[in-house]
Amino acid sequence: MRKMLGIAAVLAAFVAGDAAAEGLTKEEYKAGRQRIAQEYQAARQRCGSSLGNNTDVCVAQARAAQKIATAELDAAYKPSPRANHKAALARVDADYSVAKQKCDVEKADAHERCMKRAATARDQARAEAKTAAQAR
Repeated sequence: MRKMLGIAAVLAAFVAGDAAAEGLTKEEYKAGRQRIAQEYQAARQRCGSSLGNNTDVCVAQARAAQKIATAELDAAYKPSPRANHKAALARVDADYSVAKQKCDVEKADAHERCMKRAATARDQARAEAKTAAQAR
């Protein structure tokens, strides 16, 4: 999981840098897709096959890391403000899906409050991403 997030951070730095204007080659892109798929499978296997919320959270985190890495790879392959915005939204949506899964352990009112906090954080992050995209 940490390795996947590290790759996502490196790709984000690449996307933000001047080198992103040139994009990745098709071979680099394909290799990145394969690497992301392999790392997702490895992260998914580390979650185990048992049932329960901890496993569900682990799987949600693995999927989130995969979605983020894929969106950032796409943005690096075909750099544009729109692609960067899509990558930012992928991060927001991935964080929200993990937060929702973590809320499932809560009961009744605590669950509702947790879901509202997650939704509020998502909405705020989406607004920030939209503002950042408009500023470019």
